[in-house]
Amino acid sequence: MRLSSWLKAMCVSLLAAGAGPALAAEQFGDLRFATPGPFLTTLPTEVVRVKGLDKEEGFNAVLTRASGPVAIKAMLAGDFDFSLSGGAALTAAVSGLAVKVIYVHVDKSLYFLFAQEQIGSLKALEGKRVGIDAVGGTTDIIVRRAMRESGADPSRTIFVALGSQNVPTTLAAGAIEAGVITPPREFQLNSAKAKFVNLGFLGDYAPGLNGGIATTDKAIKERPRMVAAVVSVHAKAHRFILENRDETVAIMSRFFNLSLEDAGQSYDTTVRPHFNKSGAVDVETQKKFVEEQMTALKLTRAPEMPRIFDFSFIPK
Repeated sequence: MRLSSWLKAMCVSLLAAGAGPALAAEQFGDLRFATPGPFLTTLPTEVVRVKGLDKEEGFNAVLTRASGPVAIKAMLAGDFDFSLSGGAALTAAVSGLAVKVIYVHVDKSLYFLFAQEQIGSLKALEGKRVGIDAVGGTTDIIVRRAMRESGADPSRTIFVALGSQNVPTTLAAGAIEAGVITPPREFQLNSAKAKFVNLGFLGDYAPGLNGGIATTDKAIKERPRMVAAVVSVHAKAHRFILENRDETVAIMSRFFNLSLEDAGQSYDTTVRPHFNKSGAVDVETQKKFVEEQMTALKLTRAPEMPRIFDFSFIPK
């Protein structure tokens, strides 16, 4: 073989050998996610895990349970890379902390008001005990607003702060007459002897960023490809959920420990109609979210929206 031919062959071999790593996904290793737990708003990350989408983008999603405010503090301290508590991240960003919401799964508050069977209206809640998450919290504000708009007087209702996770069991035990429940926890009422009625969806009474992904300004600046990889897999999972009912229902059944029938009902009544379709929200909706937070935090100066949200990583 001539020297020139040998050199050409070597060059082709070297280029071929180098093409593999260049075409493979960049490897990010373990990425740490703070999750509030198994909720409909964290379903996309469960789909990422079950379908192995994280591995396709070069990382391993490591999930640790933490409440929203704790997760944000820990993320800013470097203990987490991402938080799945979009609402808590929004509050933190509006308060001036260096975090941003980078993807939105659910842009409404997923709250339903359930009551004992004999209570047929919001007006009938006057004089009754209603279970909420916390006094002054979102569930408190939203049910009071719903009552006022229906002509009921919330000042005549006894609001009992129980923590969201305790509302269904307390209602089932008969210690309260009604309660604000986050799906799919309403299925916990099925085991009760008493019967209950759904007085309606509360998400339309107040803007609320209920599910999403957040990270730090530092991560966006210093590790943009990592952020892009995480957003990319969640966009895939989000699309999968909306386009593949049966397989999603099977994942929900295992994730929430529900029967296939109950998981299917939750998908049809909550996931399909209320999940965001694009992962982003328009500027007007962003402003509504921020205004609601400013009212709750008693702030007077509104931040610029790019300070709070960054949807530039969502695949077009």
